[in-house]
Amino acid sequence: MDGLEFVLSRPWTRFYEKSVNPNVTAPRITLTKMFDEICETAGQKTAAIFLDTPFSFGLLKKFVDSFATALRKLGIGKGDNFVILLPNSVQFIVSYYGALKTGATVVPINPLSTAEEIAELGKRSSAKAIVTLDIFIDQVAEALPKTPIKHVIVTNVADHLPSLKKTLGKILGKIPSKPIPKNLTVKSYLEMVATPAEKIEPQIDPEKDPASIQFTGGTTGFPKGVVLTHHNIVSNITQMYEFIKPYIEEGKERFVALLPFYHIYGQTVILGAGLLKGNTLIIFPRLELEKFMKDIAKHSATIFPGVPTLFNVMSKHQLADQIKYPSLKLVISGADMLPTEVADNFEKKFGKKICEGYGLSEASPVTHVNPPDKIRKGSFGIPLPSTYAAIYNPETRTFLGPGEVGEIVVSGPQVMQGYYGMDNSDVFFYEAGRKWLRTGDLGQMDGDGYFYFTERAKDVIKHKGFTVFPAEIEKVLYESDAVKEACVVGIPDPLVGEKIVASVVLKPEKTPEEVDKLHELCRKKLAEYKRPSDIVVVDELPKSLVGKMLRRKVREIVKQKIGS
Repeated sequence: MDGLEFVLSRPWTRFYEKSVNPNVTAPRITLTKMFDEICETAGQKTAAIFLDTPFSFGLLKKFVDSFATALRKLGIGKGDNFVILLPNSVQFIVSYYGALKTGATVVPINPLSTAEEIAELGKRSSAKAIVTLDIFIDQVAEALPKTPIKHVIVTNVADHLPSLKKTLGKILGKIPSKPIPKNLTVKSYLEMVATPAEKIEPQIDPEKDPASIQFTGGTTGFPKGVVLTHHNIVSNITQMYEFIKPYIEEGKERFVALLPFYHIYGQTVILGAGLLKGNTLIIFPRLELEKFMKDIAKHSATIFPGVPTLFNVMSKHQLADQIKYPSLKLVISGADMLPTEVADNFEKKFGKKICEGYGLSEASPVTHVNPPDKIRKGSFGIPLPSTYAAIYNPETRTFLGPGEVGEIVVSGPQVMQGYYGMDNSDVFFYEAGRKWLRTGDLGQMDGDGYFYFTERAKDVIKHKGFTVFPAEIEKVLYESDAVKEACVVGIPDPLVGEKIVASVVLKPEKTPEEVDKLHELCRKKLAEYKRPSDIVVVDELPKSLVGKMLRRKVREIVKQKIGS
């Protein structure tokens, strides 16, 4: 049996729990249709707990319908892109489903983005409006002139809290806020969610119309917008739920909602498989580790999607010897490789096994997960129902068999339409009547169809669960007139996954004191998670005969320089 025949036989399906349908088909509906249906069914049930305040499904629907009506009155609708610059919050949920209800496409971006990054993404997405927290207003105001954004909607993190709690929080300084610049005209989020709701029924084709544009870094230093339709995301929600349903009770789970909602991992797993299936979200706007660990127990969380760096720091915290989580049913890891020692330590401290999975924004994002009762440590699992995955040699255009290393490729209804406004000819290929996505990651599979990660073929760094593209940082470094050459690499680190380290060759007249200025440049131009922890000066950077930077050799040089 050759590699393609092996994959098409889907040997991994025998590891599915017997009630799982390997060929599950998602309904042809929009995300907002799913939202409306669960809100009507669940009604008074608690949908979310935010800053210790419960919100019912019925109340969320009321806010969403009002927000959507207010957006329509601003002229936002099908064909428009809507930027969400918010931390995890009720406001994010309302903005997300409210914008989708108008027919618009959401463009969620990291709330820690700099003004320059906001401007770049606002421009690239051709966004018409943005919703943000008041504490980010200075960055937004600075970015606006470089974007087509016409409307700015502003909220405070406490806008949905009871009056007494809001007042006490501000008096005690626990609720940050910032005044709006006098020369900036904004819309009040609170006024928008108080707008009398009107019926809105845009004509949306779930399989063709985009729901979300997820911007990732690019190997050239320019962000790429991943276009995901309603059907892409609904399919991934359906696939995941089909896979895990034997281990949970639908509508009765309590999801740890720390994964950032602006990332598709948070949207699909938490706002999708969590909220849209009638479960309760325990929302954390930021990580305060000790409080977070206590709140998981306090709220009897049952489903915990996270990233390796989070599981690592939890295991090493002093509370790990005191606190237990008897309610937890599933702990799922994604966004980066899960080191075996991290999985072992977490299980030792908390008595819970971690199910490692795999995915990427281009696949909505989940493609693989370990079956909870058949976990293979070191493997990121088997393909989800209705998903095909293979190991591929792009040079010979052949599918490889078990044990061979090649590029991981995937096919399924969750795979994106393509990159926004870009040529996608190198992203997909067609074989055996299927459209395959090239992930850029190298791996292998065993004879049972479990997959294993080898290394990244693309120049990417995984830092704290974030995907960071070196070229984006190098582009900033080259803006300095002190830099002759720059190369950014990731150095393995048990706490953050990979540390970001830049090596630079300075121009002849420049001195090592320039490093402080380069750090300041990065602070100004890059979000915190993209900034190099170290910038080292070298005499030269190793290159191939054709002038290509040899990143592996650079990594060795950097390790020696920083003593890693």
